[in-house]
Amino acid sequence: MKRLGKLGALLISVALIAPTLAHGADSIPEQWAQLPAPGAGYIGYEANEAAFANTEASTWINFTSDNGKFDGKVTKVAICNTGAEDGCAFTVHSYYRAVLPVCVDATDINCISEIFATDANGKKLTVSSATVFPKDNPQAFAGNKALNVPRGTGAALVSIPDAPHAGGDKYLVKTTLSASRTNDQSGFETPRLGASISAVKVIEGDFFDLATDTNTAKYDQVGRIQVGTTQTKPISDPKPSKLCVAVSTTQCALPYTMPKDISFGFALRLNTNLSGWLHGRMKNAVIDYSTTNGITNLSVTANPIAVPLIDVWSKSDDLSDAHVAAYLPQFWGGEAMHYPVTNENLGLPIANSEKTRAGMKNISFKHINTNFSQSSMDNFLLWLPIAKDKAAAMPTQWRLGTMTDNGSGPVRECLDKEKALAGVVTTNSTMYLDGPPTFKDGTLDYKVASTHYEADGTTVFKGTYELIMSSAVARCIYKFTAAPISATVSITSENGEANAATTVINEKNGWLKLGAYGFTFSSPTVRVKLTQEAAPTPTPSATASTKPAVAKKTSITCVKGKSTKKVTAINPKCPTGYKKK
Repeated sequence: MKRLGKLGALLISVALIAPTLAHGADSIPEQWAQLPAPGAGYIGYEANEAAFANTEASTWINFTSDNGKFDGKVTKVAICNTGAEDGCAFTVHSYYRAVLPVCVDATDINCISEIFATDANGKKLTVSSATVFPKDNPQAFAGNKALNVPRGTGAALVSIPDAPHAGGDKYLVKTTLSASRTNDQSGFETPRLGASISAVKVIEGDFFDLATDTNTAKYDQVGRIQVGTTQTKPISDPKPSKLCVAVSTTQCALPYTMPKDISFGFALRLNTNLSGWLHGRMKNAVIDYSTTNGITNLSVTANPIAVPLIDVWSKSDDLSDAHVAAYLPQFWGGEAMHYPVTNENLGLPIANSEKTRAGMKNISFKHINTNFSQSSMDNFLLWLPIAKDKAAAMPTQWRLGTMTDNGSGPVRECLDKEKALAGVVTTNSTMYLDGPPTFKDGTLDYKVASTHYEADGTTVFKGTYELIMSSAVARCIYKFTAAPISATVSITSENGEANAATTVINEKNGWLKLGAYGFTFSSPTVRVKLTQEAAPTPTPSATASTKPAVAKKTSITCVKGKSTKKVTAINPKCPTGYKKK
Protein backbone atom coordinates (compact mmCIF):
# COMPACT_ATOMS: atom_id res chain seq x y z
CA MET A 1 0.00 0.00 0.00
CA LYS A 2 1.00 3.60 -0.54
CA ARG A 3 0.53 6.54 1.77
CA LEU A 4 -1.15 9.40 -0.06
CA GLY A 5 -2.00 11.80 2.74
CA LYS A 6 -0.70 15.31 3.24
CA LEU A 7 0.96 15.28 6.65
CA GLY A 8 1.40 19.03 7.10
CA ALA A 9 3.98 20.59 4.85
CA LEU A 10 6.81 18.18 5.61
CA LEU A 11 7.18 15.46 3.05
CA ILE A 12 9.21 12.62 4.48
CA SER A 13 9.31 9.39 2.51
CA VAL A 14 8.49 6.46 4.73
CA ALA A 15 8.72 2.86 3.63
CA LEU A 16 5.54 0.95 4.43
CA ILE A 17 5.76 -2.76 4.92
CA ALA A 18 3.36 -5.64 5.26
CA PRO A 19 2.55 -6.13 8.98
CA THR A 20 4.31 -9.17 10.42
CA LEU A 21 3.87 -8.70 14.17
CA ALA A 22 1.09 -10.44 16.07
CA HIS A 23 -2.13 -8.71 17.09
CA GLY A 24 -2.89 -11.15 19.88
CA ALA A 25 -3.33 -10.50 23.58
CA ASP A 26 0.38 -11.10 24.27
CA SER A 27 1.61 -8.60 21.68
CA ILE A 28 3.24 -5.32 22.71
CA PRO A 29 0.68 -2.51 22.24
CA GLU A 30 3.37 0.00 21.26
CA GLN A 31 4.33 -2.28 18.37
CA TRP A 32 0.85 -2.45 16.90
CA ALA A 33 1.12 -3.53 13.25
CA GLN A 34 -1.48 -1.90 11.06
CA LEU A 35 -4.26 -4.23 9.89
CA PRO A 36 -3.77 -4.94 6.16
CA ALA A 37 -6.50 -4.43 3.60
CA PRO A 38 -8.71 -7.54 3.21
CA GLY A 39 -9.06 -6.87 -0.54
CA ALA A 40 -11.21 -4.94 -2.97
CA GLY A 41 -14.39 -3.34 -1.71
CA TYR A 42 -13.16 -2.44 1.78
CA ILE A 43 -12.91 0.95 3.49
CA GLY A 44 -10.99 1.36 6.75
CA TYR A 45 -10.02 3.84 9.42
CA GLU A 46 -7.05 4.21 11.75
CA ALA A 47 -6.46 6.65 14.61
CA ASN A 48 -2.99 6.01 15.98
CA GLU A 49 -0.80 9.10 16.26
CA ALA A 50 2.22 7.06 17.37
CA ALA A 51 2.28 5.46 13.90
CA PHE A 52 4.05 8.57 12.59
CA ALA A 53 6.76 8.71 15.26
CA ASN A 54 9.55 7.72 12.88
CA THR A 55 8.70 10.61 10.53
CA GLU A 56 9.63 13.11 13.25
CA ALA A 57 13.23 13.38 12.07
CA SER A 58 15.44 16.36 11.32
CA THR A 59 15.08 17.84 7.85
CA TRP A 60 15.24 21.23 6.16
CA ILE A 61 13.77 21.42 2.67
CA ASN A 62 13.15 24.27 0.23
CA PHE A 63 10.79 24.30 -2.74
CA THR A 64 11.11 26.23 -5.99
CA SER A 65 8.21 26.60 -8.42
CA ASP A 66 8.01 27.75 -12.02
CA ASN A 67 6.03 30.90 -11.24
CA GLY A 68 7.50 31.67 -7.81
CA LYS A 69 4.13 31.03 -6.18
CA PHE A 70 2.64 28.32 -4.02
CA ASP A 71 0.28 27.15 -6.77
CA GLY A 72 3.06 26.78 -9.33
CA LYS A 73 4.63 23.61 -10.69
CA VAL A 74 7.42 22.27 -8.49
CA THR A 75 10.76 22.67 -10.30
CA LYS A 76 13.20 21.87 -7.47
CA VAL A 77 13.16 20.26 -4.02
CA ALA A 78 16.42 20.97 -2.18
CA ILE A 79 17.81 19.48 1.03
CA CYS A 80 19.44 22.26 3.09
CA ASN A 81 22.21 22.31 5.68
CA THR A 82 22.99 25.99 6.24
CA GLY A 83 20.67 27.50 3.65
CA ALA A 84 23.58 28.33 1.30
CA GLU A 85 23.19 25.15 -0.76
CA ASP A 86 21.93 25.13 -4.34
CA GLY A 87 18.18 25.51 -4.39
CA CYS A 88 17.99 26.63 -0.73
CA ALA A 89 17.70 30.38 -1.40
CA PHE A 90 14.13 31.08 -0.37
CA THR A 91 11.60 31.53 -3.17
CA VAL A 92 8.17 30.10 -2.41
CA HIS A 93 8.15 27.63 0.48
CA SER A 94 10.66 26.33 3.01
CA TYR A 95 10.21 24.04 5.99
CA TYR A 96 12.41 22.72 8.77
CA ARG A 97 12.02 20.27 11.60
CA ALA A 98 14.95 20.32 14.01
CA VAL A 99 15.34 17.44 16.45
CA LEU A 100 17.12 19.27 19.25
CA PRO A 101 20.47 18.03 20.61
CA VAL A 102 21.58 17.87 24.24
CA CYS A 103 23.15 21.17 25.32
CA VAL A 104 26.94 21.29 25.00
CA ASP A 105 27.31 23.76 27.89
CA ALA A 106 25.38 26.34 29.92
CA THR A 107 25.52 28.88 27.09
CA ASP A 108 24.11 26.57 24.41
CA ILE A 109 20.55 27.29 23.22
CA ASN A 110 17.81 25.41 21.36
CA CYS A 111 18.81 22.23 23.14
CA ILE A 112 17.94 19.81 25.96
CA SER A 113 19.54 21.06 29.18
CA GLU A 114 18.46 18.12 31.36
CA ILE A 115 16.66 14.75 31.23
CA PHE A 116 15.22 13.35 34.44
CA ALA A 117 13.03 10.62 35.92
CA THR A 118 11.44 10.17 39.35
CA ASP A 119 9.93 7.04 40.90
CA ALA A 120 6.59 6.80 42.70
CA ASN A 121 8.25 7.66 46.03
CA GLY A 122 9.71 10.89 44.68
CA LYS A 123 13.26 9.52 44.35
CA LYS A 124 15.19 11.06 41.46
CA LEU A 125 16.59 8.27 39.28
CA THR A 126 20.00 8.13 37.65
CA VAL A 127 19.93 8.98 33.93
CA SER A 128 22.99 8.10 31.83
CA SER A 129 24.71 10.60 29.58
CA ALA A 130 22.76 10.94 26.34
CA THR A 131 23.96 9.71 22.97
CA VAL A 132 22.52 10.76 19.60
CA PHE A 133 20.14 8.37 17.84
CA PRO A 134 20.29 7.81 14.99
CA LYS A 135 23.83 9.11 14.86
CA ASP A 136 24.08 9.04 11.05
CA ASN A 137 20.95 10.92 10.02
CA PRO A 138 21.68 11.98 6.40
CA GLN A 139 19.38 14.99 6.75
CA ALA A 140 20.77 16.46 9.96
CA PHE A 141 21.56 20.11 9.39
CA ALA A 142 23.72 22.85 10.92
CA GLY A 143 21.01 25.52 10.84
CA ASN A 144 21.42 29.25 10.37
CA LYS A 145 21.23 31.78 13.23
CA ALA A 146 20.61 34.68 10.85
CA LEU A 147 17.52 32.90 9.52
CA ASN A 148 16.56 31.75 13.03
CA VAL A 149 16.84 28.09 12.01
CA PRO A 150 18.18 25.91 14.86
CA ARG A 151 20.47 22.97 14.22
CA GLY A 152 18.79 19.62 13.75
CA THR A 153 20.34 16.32 14.86
CA GLY A 154 19.02 13.05 16.24
CA ALA A 155 17.09 12.22 19.41
CA ALA A 156 18.71 11.73 22.83
CA LEU A 157 19.12 8.08 23.84
CA VAL A 158 19.62 7.43 27.57
CA SER A 159 19.58 4.53 30.01
CA ILE A 160 17.58 4.64 33.26
CA PRO A 161 18.55 1.45 35.14
CA ASP A 162 15.93 1.93 37.88
CA ALA A 163 13.11 2.26 35.32
CA PRO A 164 13.32 -1.07 33.45
CA HIS A 165 10.81 -2.11 30.79
CA ALA A 166 10.27 -5.28 28.76
CA GLY A 167 12.87 -4.20 26.20
CA GLY A 168 15.60 -3.11 28.63
CA ASP A 169 16.21 0.27 30.26
CA LYS A 170 16.76 2.64 27.32
CA TYR A 171 14.60 5.67 26.59
CA LEU A 172 14.48 7.96 23.57
CA VAL A 173 13.84 11.66 24.25
CA LYS A 174 12.84 13.49 21.09
CA THR A 175 12.20 17.24 21.21
CA THR A 176 11.66 19.21 18.01
CA LEU A 177 11.19 22.75 16.78
CA SER A 178 9.53 23.14 13.39
CA ALA A 179 8.48 26.09 11.27
CA SER A 180 7.67 27.01 7.69
CA ARG A 181 8.06 30.08 5.51
CA THR A 182 5.87 30.91 2.52
CA ASN A 183 5.98 33.63 -0.10
CA ASP A 184 3.72 35.91 1.94
CA GLN A 185 6.02 35.92 4.98
CA SER A 186 9.19 37.89 5.67
CA GLY A 187 10.76 34.99 7.53
CA PHE A 188 10.06 31.71 9.30
CA GLU A 189 7.00 31.67 11.51
CA THR A 190 7.25 31.17 15.28
CA PRO A 191 8.41 27.58 15.68
CA ARG A 192 6.15 24.85 17.01
CA LEU A 193 7.32 22.54 19.76
CA GLY A 194 6.98 18.77 19.62
CA ALA A 195 8.26 16.31 22.20
CA SER A 196 8.03 12.64 23.10
CA ILE A 197 9.66 10.17 25.46
CA SER A 198 9.58 6.47 24.56
CA ALA A 199 10.78 3.25 26.12
CA VAL A 200 12.86 1.57 23.40
CA LYS A 201 15.16 -1.29 22.53
CA VAL A 202 17.75 -0.62 19.83
CA ILE A 203 17.89 -3.52 17.39
CA GLU A 204 20.34 -4.05 14.54
CA GLY A 205 19.31 -4.91 11.02
CA ASP A 206 18.66 -3.73 7.48
CA PHE A 207 16.09 -0.96 7.77
CA PHE A 208 14.67 1.83 5.68
CA ASP A 209 16.22 5.20 6.35
CA LEU A 210 14.16 8.36 6.22
CA ALA A 211 14.71 10.46 3.12
CA THR A 212 12.88 13.36 1.55
CA ASP A 213 11.99 12.55 -2.04
CA THR A 214 13.54 15.21 -4.30
CA ASN A 215 11.93 13.88 -7.49
CA THR A 216 9.79 16.85 -8.57
CA ALA A 217 7.56 14.58 -10.65
CA LYS A 218 6.17 13.12 -7.41
CA TYR A 219 4.74 16.47 -6.28
CA ASP A 220 1.32 17.60 -7.44
CA GLN A 221 1.84 20.97 -5.73
CA VAL A 222 4.31 22.77 -3.50
CA GLY A 223 4.43 21.01 -0.13
CA ARG A 224 2.44 17.92 -1.15
CA ILE A 225 3.78 14.68 -2.50
CA GLN A 226 1.43 12.45 -4.43
CA VAL A 227 3.23 9.19 -3.78
CA GLY A 228 4.70 9.38 -0.30
CA THR A 229 6.90 6.28 -0.20
CA THR A 230 10.32 5.35 -1.44
CA GLN A 231 10.45 1.62 -2.09
CA THR A 232 14.02 0.40 -1.93
CA LYS A 233 12.99 -2.97 -0.51
CA PRO A 234 10.23 -5.42 -1.48
CA ILE A 235 6.85 -4.69 0.08
CA SER A 236 7.06 -8.04 1.90
CA ASP A 237 10.33 -7.16 3.64
CA PRO A 238 9.86 -8.30 7.27
CA LYS A 239 11.79 -5.51 9.01
CA PRO A 240 9.38 -3.43 11.14
CA SER A 241 10.67 -0.02 10.04
CA LYS A 242 7.28 1.60 10.34
CA LEU A 243 7.07 0.55 13.99
CA CYS A 244 10.34 2.22 14.97
CA VAL A 245 10.27 5.39 17.04
CA ALA A 246 13.44 6.41 15.19
CA VAL A 247 15.32 4.55 12.48
CA SER A 248 18.48 4.49 10.38
CA THR A 249 19.55 2.09 7.66
CA THR A 250 21.13 -0.23 10.26
CA GLN A 251 19.32 0.44 13.57
CA CYS A 252 15.76 0.71 14.86
CA ALA A 253 14.52 2.09 18.18
CA LEU A 254 11.63 -0.31 18.76
CA PRO A 255 9.04 0.93 21.31
CA TYR A 256 7.92 -0.86 24.46
CA THR A 257 5.38 -0.22 27.21
CA MET A 258 6.50 2.54 29.58
CA PRO A 259 6.25 2.07 33.36
CA LYS A 260 3.28 4.23 34.38
CA ASP A 261 4.51 4.82 37.95
CA ILE A 262 7.65 6.61 36.76
CA SER A 263 7.55 10.34 36.04
CA PHE A 264 9.73 11.29 33.06
CA GLY A 265 10.74 14.74 31.93
CA PHE A 266 13.20 17.16 30.37
CA ALA A 267 14.24 20.79 30.45
CA LEU A 268 14.77 22.89 27.31
CA ARG A 269 16.68 26.12 26.78
CA LEU A 270 15.32 28.02 23.76
CA ASN A 271 15.70 31.38 22.07
CA THR A 272 12.00 31.54 21.23
CA ASN A 273 8.99 32.44 23.35
CA LEU A 274 6.48 29.58 23.46
CA SER A 275 3.44 31.83 23.44
CA GLY A 276 0.29 29.77 23.03
CA TRP A 277 -1.07 26.45 24.25
CA LEU A 278 0.42 22.97 24.43
CA HIS A 279 -1.44 19.66 24.31
CA GLY A 280 -0.23 16.21 25.12
CA ARG A 281 -0.47 12.62 26.23
CA MET A 282 0.58 12.48 29.88
CA LYS A 283 -0.72 12.48 33.44
CA ASN A 284 0.19 14.38 36.61
CA ALA A 285 2.03 16.94 34.55
CA VAL A 286 4.14 19.63 36.23
CA ILE A 287 5.56 22.50 34.20
CA ASP A 288 7.96 25.33 34.88
CA TYR A 289 8.28 28.14 32.36
CA SER A 290 10.25 31.38 32.39
CA THR A 291 11.77 33.82 29.92
CA THR A 292 14.75 36.02 30.83
CA ASN A 293 16.76 38.21 28.45
CA GLY A 294 15.25 36.46 25.44
CA ILE A 295 16.05 32.94 26.68
CA THR A 296 13.15 30.63 27.48
CA ASN A 297 13.51 27.77 29.96
CA LEU A 298 10.81 25.10 29.86
CA SER A 299 10.69 22.10 32.18
CA VAL A 300 8.04 19.37 31.89
CA THR A 301 7.65 16.22 33.96
CA ALA A 302 4.74 13.74 33.88
CA ASN A 303 3.71 10.11 33.94
CA PRO A 304 2.94 8.28 30.68
CA ILE A 305 -0.64 7.19 29.94
CA ALA A 306 -2.26 4.48 27.81
CA VAL A 307 -4.26 5.81 24.84
CA PRO A 308 -6.74 3.63 22.91
CA LEU A 309 -6.01 3.31 19.21
CA ILE A 310 -8.57 2.42 16.55
CA ASP A 311 -7.81 0.24 13.51
CA VAL A 312 -10.76 -1.23 11.64
CA TRP A 313 -11.96 -2.30 8.17
CA SER A 314 -15.49 -2.61 6.82
CA LYS A 315 -16.98 -3.79 3.56
CA SER A 316 -17.95 -0.66 1.69
CA ASP A 317 -21.37 -2.20 1.01
CA ASP A 318 -21.97 -2.44 4.76
CA LEU A 319 -21.40 1.28 5.40
CA SER A 320 -24.53 3.35 5.87
CA ASP A 321 -25.54 5.94 3.30
CA ALA A 322 -24.91 8.66 5.89
CA HIS A 323 -21.41 7.29 6.53
CA VAL A 324 -20.53 7.27 2.83
CA ALA A 325 -22.05 10.70 2.27
CA ALA A 326 -19.96 12.16 5.11
CA TYR A 327 -16.73 10.96 3.50
CA LEU A 328 -17.39 11.71 -0.16
CA PRO A 329 -16.58 15.46 -0.13
CA GLN A 330 -13.48 15.08 2.03
CA PHE A 331 -9.85 14.90 1.00
CA TRP A 332 -9.04 11.20 1.10
CA GLY A 333 -5.71 11.09 2.93
CA GLY A 334 -4.59 7.59 3.72
CA GLU A 335 -3.54 4.35 2.06
CA ALA A 336 -5.03 3.04 -1.17
CA MET A 337 -4.94 0.00 -3.40
CA HIS A 338 -6.58 -0.35 -6.80
CA TYR A 339 -7.71 -3.76 -8.01
CA PRO A 340 -6.53 -5.56 -9.99
CA VAL A 341 -3.10 -4.39 -8.76
CA THR A 342 -0.71 -3.30 -11.52
CA ASN A 343 2.52 -1.30 -11.65
CA GLU A 344 0.60 1.50 -13.35
CA ASN A 345 -1.96 1.99 -10.59
CA LEU A 346 0.31 1.57 -7.58
CA GLY A 347 0.32 4.77 -5.59
CA LEU A 348 -2.36 6.53 -7.62
CA PRO A 349 -4.77 8.69 -5.59
CA ILE A 350 -8.43 7.81 -5.31
CA ALA A 351 -10.43 9.30 -8.17
CA ASN A 352 -13.80 10.94 -7.59
CA SER A 353 -15.45 8.15 -9.56
CA GLU A 354 -14.06 5.65 -7.03
CA LYS A 355 -15.72 7.49 -4.12
CA THR A 356 -19.09 6.10 -5.19
CA ARG A 357 -20.77 2.88 -4.12
CA ALA A 358 -19.88 1.29 -7.46
CA GLY A 359 -16.33 2.65 -7.56
CA MET A 360 -15.54 1.43 -4.05
CA LYS A 361 -15.93 -2.16 -5.21
CA ASN A 362 -12.59 -1.92 -7.06
CA ILE A 363 -10.51 -0.28 -4.35
CA SER A 364 -9.49 -0.61 -0.74
CA PHE A 365 -8.83 2.57 1.17
CA LYS A 366 -7.92 3.27 4.78
CA HIS A 367 -8.52 6.77 6.13
CA ILE A 368 -5.57 7.75 8.33
CA ASN A 369 -6.31 10.30 11.03
CA THR A 370 -3.47 12.83 11.22
CA ASN A 371 -4.93 15.68 13.26
CA PHE A 372 -7.44 16.66 15.93
CA SER A 373 -9.82 18.95 14.09
CA GLN A 374 -13.61 18.99 14.34
CA SER A 375 -13.88 16.97 11.12
CA SER A 376 -11.46 14.41 12.56
CA MET A 377 -13.66 14.18 15.65
CA ASP A 378 -16.73 13.64 13.46
CA ASN A 379 -14.97 10.92 11.44
CA PHE A 380 -13.85 9.14 14.61
CA LEU A 381 -17.42 9.06 15.91
CA LEU A 382 -18.59 7.66 12.54
CA TRP A 383 -16.24 4.70 12.88
CA LEU A 384 -16.65 4.08 16.61
CA PRO A 385 -19.72 1.79 16.26
CA ILE A 386 -17.98 -0.17 13.49
CA ALA A 387 -15.03 -0.69 15.85
CA LYS A 388 -17.59 -2.02 18.35
CA ASP A 389 -16.68 0.81 20.72
CA LYS A 390 -13.46 -0.92 21.80
CA ALA A 391 -9.78 -0.20 21.33
CA ALA A 392 -7.59 -2.22 18.99
CA ALA A 393 -4.67 -1.72 21.39
CA MET A 394 -3.70 0.45 24.39
CA PRO A 395 -0.14 1.75 23.83
CA THR A 396 1.48 4.00 26.41
CA GLN A 397 2.45 7.49 25.33
CA TRP A 398 4.34 10.53 26.62
CA ARG A 399 3.86 13.32 24.10
CA LEU A 400 3.64 17.10 24.07
CA GLY A 401 3.20 19.62 21.28
CA THR A 402 2.08 23.11 20.28
CA MET A 403 -1.61 23.48 19.52
CA THR A 404 -2.53 24.55 16.01
CA ASP A 405 -5.51 26.53 17.33
CA ASN A 406 -5.03 29.18 20.02
CA GLY A 407 -8.73 29.69 20.57
CA SER A 408 -11.05 32.63 20.07
CA GLY A 409 -12.90 35.26 22.05
CA PRO A 410 -11.60 35.96 25.57
CA VAL A 411 -9.30 32.91 25.43
CA ARG A 412 -7.42 34.26 22.41
CA GLU A 413 -7.58 37.88 23.59
CA CYS A 414 -5.97 37.02 26.93
CA LEU A 415 -3.31 34.90 25.21
CA ASP A 416 -2.38 37.83 22.99
CA LYS A 417 -2.34 40.14 26.01
CA GLU A 418 -0.08 37.98 28.19
CA LYS A 419 2.24 36.92 25.30
CA ALA A 420 3.43 33.87 27.22
CA LEU A 421 2.70 30.18 27.59
CA ALA A 422 -1.03 30.07 28.33
CA GLY A 423 -1.35 26.47 29.41
CA VAL A 424 -1.26 22.75 28.73
CA VAL A 425 -4.19 20.41 28.07
CA THR A 426 -3.59 16.67 28.40
CA THR A 427 -5.91 13.69 28.02
CA ASN A 428 -5.80 9.96 27.32
CA SER A 429 -8.86 10.05 25.05
CA THR A 430 -8.23 8.90 21.48
CA MET A 431 -9.76 12.03 19.99
CA TYR A 432 -9.97 15.60 21.19
CA LEU A 433 -9.92 19.04 19.62
CA ASP A 434 -6.49 20.55 19.02
CA GLY A 435 -7.17 23.82 20.77
CA PRO A 436 -7.71 25.31 24.21
CA PRO A 437 -11.05 25.00 26.00
CA THR A 438 -13.79 27.18 24.56
CA PHE A 439 -15.22 29.87 26.83
CA LYS A 440 -19.02 30.02 26.77
CA ASP A 441 -21.60 31.10 29.32
CA GLY A 442 -18.97 31.34 32.03
CA THR A 443 -17.47 27.87 31.55
CA LEU A 444 -14.40 26.47 29.79
CA ASP A 445 -15.56 23.47 27.73
CA TYR A 446 -13.42 20.75 26.21
CA LYS A 447 -14.70 17.95 23.97
CA VAL A 448 -13.12 14.48 24.05
CA ALA A 449 -14.02 11.13 22.51
CA SER A 450 -12.77 7.59 22.86
CA THR A 451 -13.78 3.96 23.04
CA HIS A 452 -15.95 2.79 25.89
CA TYR A 453 -13.87 -0.37 26.30
CA GLU A 454 -10.20 -1.25 26.32
CA ALA A 455 -8.71 -3.77 23.88
CA ASP A 456 -10.07 -6.81 25.77
CA GLY A 457 -13.61 -5.64 25.02
CA THR A 458 -14.78 -5.88 28.65
CA THR A 459 -12.67 -3.49 30.74
CA VAL A 460 -14.32 -0.06 30.83
CA PHE A 461 -11.86 2.60 29.73
CA LYS A 462 -11.46 5.43 32.27
CA GLY A 463 -10.61 8.87 31.00
CA THR A 464 -8.24 11.50 32.34
CA TYR A 465 -8.20 15.22 31.63
CA GLU A 466 -5.81 17.82 33.00
CA LEU A 467 -5.79 21.56 32.39
CA ILE A 468 -2.74 23.51 33.56
CA MET A 469 -3.49 27.17 32.92
CA SER A 470 -1.48 30.29 33.59
CA SER A 471 -3.09 32.04 36.56
CA ALA A 472 -2.68 35.34 34.73
CA VAL A 473 -4.53 34.03 31.67
CA ALA A 474 -7.30 32.50 33.82
CA ARG A 475 -7.83 35.78 35.68
CA CYS A 476 -7.82 37.68 32.40
CA ILE A 477 -10.51 35.43 30.87
CA TYR A 478 -12.79 35.78 33.89
CA LYS A 479 -11.71 39.34 34.76
CA PHE A 480 -10.72 38.19 38.23
CA THR A 481 -8.56 39.97 40.77
CA ALA A 482 -5.46 38.51 42.41
CA ALA A 483 -7.61 36.92 45.12
CA PRO A 484 -7.78 33.08 45.30
CA ILE A 485 -9.80 31.25 42.63
CA SER A 486 -12.25 28.43 43.20
CA ALA A 487 -13.24 25.97 40.50
CA THR A 488 -15.55 23.10 39.70
CA VAL A 489 -14.99 20.43 37.06
CA SER A 490 -17.93 18.48 35.65
CA ILE A 491 -18.20 15.79 32.99
CA THR A 492 -21.31 15.67 30.81
CA SER A 493 -22.05 12.66 28.61
CA GLU A 494 -23.15 13.04 25.00
CA ASN A 495 -26.75 12.47 26.13
CA GLY A 496 -26.52 15.34 28.61
CA GLU A 497 -26.25 13.21 31.74
CA ALA A 498 -23.65 13.81 34.44
CA ASN A 499 -20.61 11.53 34.15
CA ALA A 500 -18.98 10.67 37.46
CA ALA A 501 -15.36 11.68 37.89
CA THR A 502 -12.81 12.50 40.58
CA THR A 503 -11.58 16.06 40.29
CA VAL A 504 -8.47 17.80 41.60
CA ILE A 505 -7.96 21.56 41.71
CA ASN A 506 -5.08 23.67 43.00
CA GLU A 507 -3.17 26.86 42.28
CA LYS A 508 0.60 27.08 42.79
CA ASN A 509 3.57 29.03 41.44
CA GLY A 510 1.49 30.99 38.95
CA TRP A 511 -0.32 27.96 37.51
CA LEU A 512 -3.89 26.81 38.02
CA LYS A 513 -4.22 23.03 37.72
CA LEU A 514 -7.51 21.21 37.26
CA GLY A 515 -7.93 17.51 36.67
CA ALA A 516 -10.78 15.07 36.08
CA TYR A 517 -10.18 11.33 36.39
CA GLY A 518 -12.17 8.14 36.00
CA PHE A 519 -14.93 9.31 33.66
CA THR A 520 -16.22 7.09 30.86
CA PHE A 521 -16.85 7.62 27.15
CA SER A 522 -17.84 7.75 24.21
CA SER A 523 -17.87 11.56 23.66
CA PRO A 524 -18.29 13.53 26.89
CA THR A 525 -17.66 17.24 27.45
CA VAL A 526 -15.32 18.36 30.21
CA ARG A 527 -16.66 21.57 31.71
CA VAL A 528 -14.64 23.86 34.00
CA LYS A 529 -16.17 26.80 35.88
CA LEU A 530 -13.96 29.22 37.78
CA THR A 531 -15.34 31.47 40.53
CA GLN A 532 -14.00 34.06 42.91
CA GLU A 533 -15.73 35.51 45.96
CA ALA A 534 -16.45 39.20 45.70
CA ALA A 535 -14.15 41.38 47.76
CA PRO A 536 -15.89 42.59 50.97
CA THR A 537 -17.19 46.16 50.95
CA PRO A 538 -14.78 48.32 52.97
CA THR A 539 -16.24 49.61 56.28
CA PRO A 540 -15.89 53.28 57.17
CA SER A 541 -13.30 52.42 59.82
CA ALA A 542 -11.31 50.54 57.19
CA THR A 543 -11.16 53.58 54.93
CA ALA A 544 -10.57 56.16 57.67
CA SER A 545 -7.22 57.82 58.19
CA THR A 546 -4.74 55.80 60.16
CA LYS A 547 -3.83 58.91 62.21
CA PRO A 548 -5.09 58.77 65.84
CA ALA A 549 -8.34 60.73 66.37
CA VAL A 550 -8.05 64.02 68.32
CA ALA A 551 -10.07 63.77 71.56
CA LYS A 552 -12.82 66.38 71.96
CA LYS A 553 -13.10 68.48 75.13
CA THR A 554 -16.43 69.02 76.90
CA SER A 555 -17.59 71.40 79.67
CA ILE A 556 -19.60 70.85 82.87
CA THR A 557 -20.88 73.18 85.61
CA CYS A 558 -20.10 72.34 89.22
CA VAL A 559 -21.73 73.88 92.33
CA LYS A 560 -20.87 74.17 96.07
CA GLY A 561 -23.46 76.07 98.05
CA LYS A 562 -23.81 79.44 96.29
CA SER A 563 -20.50 78.98 94.40
CA THR A 564 -20.36 77.66 90.79
CA LYS A 565 -17.47 76.63 88.61
CA LYS A 566 -17.28 75.70 84.92
CA VAL A 567 -14.84 72.86 84.16
CA THR A 568 -13.66 72.21 80.57
CA ALA A 569 -11.56 69.09 79.80
CA ILE A 570 -11.44 65.89 77.76
CA ASN A 571 -12.99 64.07 80.68
CA PRO A 572 -14.14 66.84 83.02
CA LYS A 573 -14.67 66.19 86.74
CA CYS A 574 -15.88 68.50 89.49
CA PRO A 575 -13.33 69.63 92.12
CA THR A 576 -13.48 68.18 95.62
CA GLY A 577 -16.53 69.48 97.47
CA TYR A 578 -18.34 70.42 94.24
CA LYS A 579 -21.15 68.57 92.62
CA LYS A 580 -22.09 68.46 88.98
CA LYS A 581 -25.04 70.72 88.33
